[in-house]
Amino acid sequence: MDSLLEYLNSAPAFIALVVGFGFVIFVHEMGHFLVAKWVGIKVEQFAVGFGHALLSWRKGLGLRIGSTQREYRNRIIDYVKSNDDTSLTPASEAEDGEQPELSTATIASASQALGLSETEYRLNWVPLGGYVKMLGQEDMNPAAQSDDPRAFSRKPVWARACVICAGVIMNLIFAVIFFVACFLHGVEFPPAVAGQVIPSRPAAQAYAEGHENDPNYYGMEVGDRITAIDGKPVSIFMELAVETALSKQSQILELTIERDGEQEPLTFRLKPRKDRKTEMLSLGIGQPVTTTIEMLPTEGPFAYLHEQGVEPGMQVTAVDGQPVKSYGSYHRAIATRRGADAKVTFTDPNDGTSVTVDIAAHAELNQLADSKPHLIGMVPAVHIVEVHEKKPAKKAGIQAGDYLALIDNQRWPSTLQVFDTVKTAGGRKLPLAVLRDGKVLSLPETAPNRKNMLGISMNYEQAIVGQTVHGSPAAALDLVGGSRIISINGQPAQTWWDVQRQLQLATVDAGEKATVTIGYTLALAQPSDELQSVTLNKDDIRQLAQARWDPQLPDILFAPMLHTVKTGNPVTAAQLGIEKTQQFMLHTYLTLARLFQGTVPVKELRGPVGIAHIGTKVAKQGWSYLMFFLGLISVNLAVINFLPIPITDGGLMLFLIVEKVKGSPVSPRIQTAAFFIGLALIGSIFLITLFHDTTRLFSGG
Repeated sequence: MDSLLEYLNSAPAFIALVVGFGFVIFVHEMGHFLVAKWVGIKVEQFAVGFGHALLSWRKGLGLRIGSTQREYRNRIIDYVKSNDDTSLTPASEAEDGEQPELSTATIASASQALGLSETEYRLNWVPLGGYVKMLGQEDMNPAAQSDDPRAFSRKPVWARACVICAGVIMNLIFAVIFFVACFLHGVEFPPAVAGQVIPSRPAAQAYAEGHENDPNYYGMEVGDRITAIDGKPVSIFMELAVETALSKQSQILELTIERDGEQEPLTFRLKPRKDRKTEMLSLGIGQPVTTTIEMLPTEGPFAYLHEQGVEPGMQVTAVDGQPVKSYGSYHRAIATRRGADAKVTFTDPNDGTSVTVDIAAHAELNQLADSKPHLIGMVPAVHIVEVHEKKPAKKAGIQAGDYLALIDNQRWPSTLQVFDTVKTAGGRKLPLAVLRDGKVLSLPETAPNRKNMLGISMNYEQAIVGQTVHGSPAAALDLVGGSRIISINGQPAQTWWDVQRQLQLATVDAGEKATVTIGYTLALAQPSDELQSVTLNKDDIRQLAQARWDPQLPDILFAPMLHTVKTGNPVTAAQLGIEKTQQFMLHTYLTLARLFQGTVPVKELRGPVGIAHIGTKVAKQGWSYLMFFLGLISVNLAVINFLPIPITDGGLMLFLIVEKVKGSPVSPRIQTAAFFIGLALIGSIFLITLFHDTTRLFSGG
């Protein structure tokens, strides 16, 4: 609903988008129109939009509300009658109330004599497209013929092909023009820098080439700059995201990166995987941010920062007294503390005021692809940190502070198991149980809502074990769900942060084998404290070294990093425009290919509502962003319109090719059937995209 309200409150941007989109349609139809005139085809209507005319203009009549067609025809009839022209159908043959028929030759000569244009220019009520109506071309009868030499169907194949191609060519020309205008003024994009590296995703789970088995080179790091993908240079984050999303299911991408402190570029070979939420192929790399605080809640877990004097606009300038110049260096400085508090200095760039606050890092644990997060096989119990109002979990009686002991048939599930179980429930009621105040309580069976959500926020903080991984070192312990870790090698461990830090410190110089003593409290009817040692092998030690740390302050609190793409040279701008047009044409074709291959879900397509929603937000950023968006729309319109689908320009071109090869037009029956099949296909796509667009709009997606 927030997206809908934002949409409704953006009237100026929306109007600018509508005008721009109308112009894109206008130039497309103008291409058809100009070439049709050039090859001598009579154009009866030039329209932007569909449906009845809102406004129309015809030379000799001027501007009218509604259509000029009736007035134009009446003028012609009056002229013919006043000149006793015999080309009129005899009145006796015309039915009562009908206007007499006129030959096209009579209309042409009368129009010329009266100084009237044969073409009506009109703006229709439904601004979702446009058309050029040529003589001998009927939308509902694509096989229509005319004896007039100026009819579309009477022109040679080459002439008709030129008319059909002209719209697409105009869109590509204006796409370049839009991009040139955009780059001459300048537009900002997030650069191709890693702002987040998700532990369970491909970018975090591969060694840099030539540095295999070195934990210092395991996975990409926050702040890494991606300079090329498969040898092709990239500079903005969007290029990285699109190349990843449009890669093949089993394709391995070679990323070339620059990292602070490294003399030579590093190479990572990564295989994208589907993201569980978006269902798009992803590497698990987030957009980059700066060290400037953009937003800071005054309530909740970060309120203490506000209370200690940190304000939006302040910048992180030092960690433990050491200067930091980027978010990446801040992230690394915090991570090296292994969960211990670091003194972070925030400075106001305007007056130099500084505030120093203690900030630590969260333990990311070991998270391999589609596996449970764990440490030496100990899987954290799911901690409920928030229960959302008016959601199924609230009605079931789940409370903040509970630990999830059962969902469906999963006892002491991991966060990943909870996500998958809820997502695939399909409206089915799920058995639930929680650990609260040391006791396991059964709750009413509860079904997720229509969005496959229970309405809970989860994490793992207190060192409570949910389950152990079979065959792991922890499997040798007598742990049961709900057991609590209390020490590692005699050092207190209350949280998973403590557990990860103590395990890493205990094995940092261990070589190929290490023994670790773990203290824990069993979750039994009569809780008992236990102390046991486990042996870690080389692989266990390597995995522990790979466990990551993430600063407590999430990256969403920081302002995005933006890179300005601008040139004052029109020639360079034109080169950029042509390059982007070619690039986005390829991306559009690849999107369609991946759609059929299943790596791009149908729900990611955008129809008129989705385009208007995204375009309005883009237009609010300024006219250069609107120009960039219109360039994208122009490219997409050109590509989609030239696909070999009946009812599109590409479908008409296909018929012309067949006609040229066989020496005669495609049969009227086949043309008509193809038209209705194409109409049904386009209509289905429209309804599908409308459903997903409106769902996103009302859900805030």
